[in-house]
Amino acid sequence: MIEMTGVQKRFGSFQAVSDLTLSLREGEFFSLLGPSGCGKTTALRMIAGFQEPTEGKVVIDGQDMDGIAANKRPTNMVFQSYAIFPHLDVGDNVAYGLRNRGIARAEINRQVSEALEMVELGGLERRGANELSGGQRQRVALARALVMRPKVLLLDEPLSALDKKLREQMQFEMRHLQQSLGITFVMVTHDQYEAMTMSDRIGVMFEGRLVQVDAPATLYASPSNREVASFIGEMNFMPGAVKEETDTSLTVESPGFGTMTIPRNPNVETPGKSVLLGIRPEQLEIAKEQPPEYDATVEGVVRDVAFYGENVHYHVRVDGVDSRIAISVPNYFHTVDHGPGDKVWLGVQGESVIDLGQQSDKPI
Repeated sequence: MIEMTGVQKRFGSFQAVSDLTLSLREGEFFSLLGPSGCGKTTALRMIAGFQEPTEGKVVIDGQDMDGIAANKRPTNMVFQSYAIFPHLDVGDNVAYGLRNRGIARAEINRQVSEALEMVELGGLERRGANELSGGQRQRVALARALVMRPKVLLLDEPLSALDKKLREQMQFEMRHLQQSLGITFVMVTHDQYEAMTMSDRIGVMFEGRLVQVDAPATLYASPSNREVASFIGEMNFMPGAVKEETDTSLTVESPGFGTMTIPRNPNVETPGKSVLLGIRPEQLEIAKEQPPEYDATVEGVVRDVAFYGENVHYHVRVDGVDSRIAISVPNYFHTVDHGPGDKVWLGVQGESVIDLGQQSDKPI
């Protein structure tokens, strides 16, 4: 549905987007994810036609978009601020674009009612914009975009103004809506969990460059470098010395944990003598006694405890490891089992340790 080839965008001497090449399938939910200033919104605006690429090509549904104005493209956009007209009621907000097309009043009313039913706002056509909650405003913005029957719906951080509970609810509702309509959705967000919850695939951007494109589970389990690994969820990093290697595995020695065999990561280059290792906090076991069933164990001392309700997070200091190791434990019994100063054992299975490629000189 969308092909971006060698797309660059410069603002004076500043390079906002560098050599962006990307193919988006028809009917998929795709997210551009990255920190503020990484170029993701600029990329979205070039698809929409609000900005033209300095170099490169944008093709939508087989048609080159060069020189085609935003209002002539088969796209529509939902903005971060929703951009609801405050002086219009719900029905007139949704009908705005249709009226500009000169469609008959009866047909406009039918399509508006259909669009509002789609976003579960049926019967609210005459409610004033200033009488809506944040979630309702977001739904009106969605209905106004969808009523125009775009081939591609573009979403610029559409849930950022909502509170946490409503935001999580709307993530599932928007995903179900996209699946039922079969329209290609392209969303920009800096929220990793939002992207993983809603997307078929995610493109991670840093400093104007697209670093990795994969399904959420692949990004989490096989990040292509340290930056992606640390941006997608939390990660413990530690150095490892490569002792043996095969086509599918590495035997590494790591400070504290000792020697273990880990799977090779297909998304990183072949390591040299040293490798950067990553361990997700939820993949570590913490116990008062040495757990015998793990491939590698190490003793340490609890430094900090954070109670998050559904999870308890521990920070543990281990001799030979420069940084504290983070552990996340599901709160099965509503208790915190270890406190600051307690001696504990950590256990990890080699298959859950992530190979992040050759160790750089960057401090861990």
